[in-house]
Amino acid sequence: MVTRTTLEQLGSLDTWGDFHIEQTTQTSENALQACWLNQFSALKINGPDAERFLQGQLTCNLNDIDINTVHFGACCNAKGRIVANFTISFDGENYWLVLPTLSANLLEKYLQKYKVFFKANIENCTNSHLIFGLFNPLQKGANQGDAVHQVTPTCSHQRLSISQQRQILVIENGSDYEVDLLSNLLPTLDWRLADISDGIFYTQADQSEQWIPQHINWHQLGGISFNKGCYTGQEIIARLQYLGKAKKSLQHYQLDAETDAQLALSALGTQLFSQEGKSLGDILIHRSKPSSSQSAISVLAVINSENPHQTLYLTDSKDFPLTLQNLPYTEEKDA
Repeated sequence: MVTRTTLEQLGSLDTWGDFHIEQTTQTSENALQACWLNQFSALKINGPDAERFLQGQLTCNLNDIDINTVHFGACCNAKGRIVANFTISFDGENYWLVLPTLSANLLEKYLQKYKVFFKANIENCTNSHLIFGLFNPLQKGANQGDAVHQVTPTCSHQRLSISQQRQILVIENGSDYEVDLLSNLLPTLDWRLADISDGIFYTQADQSEQWIPQHINWHQLGGISFNKGCYTGQEIIARLQYLGKAKKSLQHYQLDAETDAQLALSALGTQLFSQEGKSLGDILIHRSKPSSSQSAISVLAVINSENPHQTLYLTDSKDFPLTLQNLPYTEEKDA
């Protein structure tokens, strides 16, 4: 049986509020490994009008979502700015939106305002369900396209593939699962670093209504449908896609995990600078493994430049240079 209380007793919270297991278990290299995503939750949406209601609010096409697929999606305001973004799936009765807990709370309130004319129900599953990230070491390679469920959804859980190696598991708090998750736990940090490497970013509640989906490469992940009907924010999003060019994009960088760099990230805020000292980007998330032989800080940042190849720095005095990394869904940077 997997419960929130049991999980909390196995570890503590790290600097970023993510779950850190005190002692990892040595398992076979082929064993399925899990991270408890303690800062993630799910919204469950159902009812006779659920599809029609969501179709008018989300960037993804609800007609493409069935029990065999999982998609990325977003809910935007009238100006095309992301209220919250998520993975979305359908179990035959319920739509499941998985996203950071604080964003789930915000999105629930936002959607409630628009469902008054629809027969639809929105349930916040923060207390009733747990979210895990699963690593499947038997599947090599990474494919960020629309993936197929690896296990048929049941009333107690859903297992959703977001790449060949990674799945998201939504499970009822206190339910049994066919894999012993507690014996194969990793720190949530491992999942965060994998998200950064895969170029997947979920906006936090304090970043709500700040970014257009293209700014975080959501179109690269299939999170925007450009051939569906009208939805809130569509005019701005479509105009950027067809009539303009997004000057901002999500990029993956690394820098040496020296103590001064860590302190600079904590003290200087979120901006990145060019050689000329011009602010060119905003850091969205950064993570590093403590006491690791691979001593590097991984960063996802929205860059306001058509040339992400140029060297960027943490300060306007060219301190702490960052190295651009390849994302799996974009062209090679070092070719």
